[in-house]
Amino acid sequence: MLALRVILALVVGYLLGSIPSGLLIGRALGIDVRATGSGKTGATNVLRSAGWGAGLSVALADILKSIVAIVLAQHLFAPPSTPFSAVGSAWVAALTGLAVIIGHNYPIYVGFKGGRGVATTGAMMLALSWPVALAALVFFIIPIARTRYVSLGSMVGAMSAPFLFLCYAKFILAHGGALPPYTWPNFIAFLVAGLAVIATHRDNIQRIREGKERRLGERATPVAVQ
Repeated sequence: MLALRVILALVVGYLLGSIPSGLLIGRALGIDVRATGSGKTGATNVLRSAGWGAGLSVALADILKSIVAIVLAQHLFAPPSTPFSAVGSAWVAALTGLAVIIGHNYPIYVGFKGGRGVATTGAMMLALSWPVALAALVFFIIPIARTRYVSLGSMVGAMSAPFLFLCYAKFILAHGGALPPYTWPNFIAFLVAGLAVIATHRDNIQRIREGKERRLGERATPVAVQ
């Protein structure tokens, strides 16, 4: 029963993550986001293809699916009580967050071609440790404000999270507290998610080096749904 609950939490996380919010909203607007701009279904490409309203709607939808999956894991599939320990529950929640990111990047419903996992990574941070999420948001915004490269802000923000979490843990210890049971599950989840964001932005890194990366505000020519 214990193993079944864990597996169910991960499967639900992956399936929720696989919901192609960007593709669905793009189609509702008559735009094929997979044939536009980067071809990704995430919020940034939708923003460039269909405008701020559509882009923000996708970001919110992606954040919501991640938070819903993690909350289900925490309170339904793996509550921190018998037969689950607090540490076990924390691991299930963290792994469910990663499952959502995998589903978002490789959605089963649309041929395993999705987004880059930025919004779902941010949502996982928010659900697991909101102070770290808010601090990482600063590291996300500053590079964008200075360069207008959303991709650069995404990578810096995502990779800042595990180190910010270590600082948060050190702060707790420095003030006489004990490390909470979610310390290692969250740190490892943040680190893996950050590295995944770097991996999904390999083409962006190359374009930044070549000076060809689109900046915030530059539009991609939308392609109509056939």
